[in-house]
Amino acid sequence: MGEPNNALKVYMNRADRIKSVLEYYLGTKLPPDWKCEETGGFLTVRNSKGKLSFRERDFLGKAQAWGVRFLLGLENQDSINLTYPWRLMELDYLTYRREIERIQERNDCNEVKYGAEDDFKYRYRKDDCLKPVLNLTLYWGRKKWKKPQALKDMMGNMGRLPEKLQRLAGDYPVHMVCMREIPDEDIQKMDSDLRYVLGIMKRTASPKQYKEYIRKNRAYFSRMPKSAVDVIDACTNIKNITEKLEYTLNAETREEETDMCKALDEIEKNAVKRGLKKGVKQGRKQGERRGALMMLFSLVNDGLLNVGEAARRAKLSKDVFCAKMTKAGYKKPI
Repeated sequence: MGEPNNALKVYMNRADRIKSVLEYYLGTKLPPDWKCEETGGFLTVRNSKGKLSFRERDFLGKAQAWGVRFLLGLENQDSINLTYPWRLMELDYLTYRREIERIQERNDCNEVKYGAEDDFKYRYRKDDCLKPVLNLTLYWGRKKWKKPQALKDMMGNMGRLPEKLQRLAGDYPVHMVCMREIPDEDIQKMDSDLRYVLGIMKRTASPKQYKEYIRKNRAYFSRMPKSAVDVIDACTNIKNITEKLEYTLNAETREEETDMCKALDEIEKNAVKRGLKKGVKQGRKQGERRGALMMLFSLVNDGLLNVGEAARRAKLSKDVFCAKMTKAGYKKPI
């Protein structure tokens, strides 16, 4: 798990940001009964030798909407993963396995009596049911993700097989939101600060555009949460700003905040100072060089120094030296 994924995982673990991206995906507002609480996406795996390892979801929450309870899975991708559909299927398999194990444990604790239609062998009743896992993948990368967007995209060509046999191959689709491709009009409808993070990410190709955007939205960028800065830092090329930021703790939100507008103003002010200083230095050097050339011109003109030696000292060719000497008002040396 790389730095961008870590930053995105922290940033998107907040209810208002999750709500914004779901409402964009659905094209409508979530109902009043909407709620979502993280439940933990840490999943254990035991290999054939009995050794334990783990998988971890970016976000897994107990959610409710329209009177239905379900599990909501959000996965962040900052680059194209050619095994992603399989990886997503594995995460869902492990999540459902954990659900089944919890149902079995509950049935054991309650000393459930199984009926004729229940599955006593697997300690699972007819009325037991799994909460569906609804997955949405958020792709934050710059390159266009064409494939794979389903498990079948990872498979070889089955065209020679009868269609009925082809249908036996199970598929697993990836439902994806390409975050950098969300239209500006839809970004403006978002109720969370995701609108500003996406707004600046879409403008990082042009320093002029993202600087104008920061100043236009000064109210937000003057109190920007650190979790949002981390995403900008990890997923864009404007590190020259993020490296200069100073943070203070917001007592209300308990999150560190920073003033990106102030940092931008200071960077540009220092750039102007450096430019002036460089200009003065260059002017001084040019003045010194001009004075040295005039002295050489005078020495050649008075016959105290031959033109070849003067050109060598000026680090110029003889022809260029003569041309400059004539331009300065001296007679062309013989």
